[in-house]
Amino acid sequence: MPEDISAARVQVDAGLCEGHALCIQLAPEVFDLSDDEVAGAAPVDGQWDQGTWDNVKSAVDACPRQAISLLNTSTKGQ
Repeated sequence: MPEDISAARVQVDAGLCEGHALCIQLAPEVFDLSDDEVAGAAPVDGQWDQGTWDNVKSAVDACPRQAISLLNTSTKGQ
């Protein structure tokens, strides 16, 4: 996971997501379920408070299909 959460983006792999919705239970302000029962993440890149990021990290860890990723969007060193 990125160390600098202000430079992170949440991504859900729709091909892996099976709609268990644990992420929605853990971070409802970030995740939602589509009509196809696939989770999605709000595009608020780095704009959440620490408590919300803690919930997102819990959702990443709880996903049974490991369909949620935190991607580093920082361009430092590139």
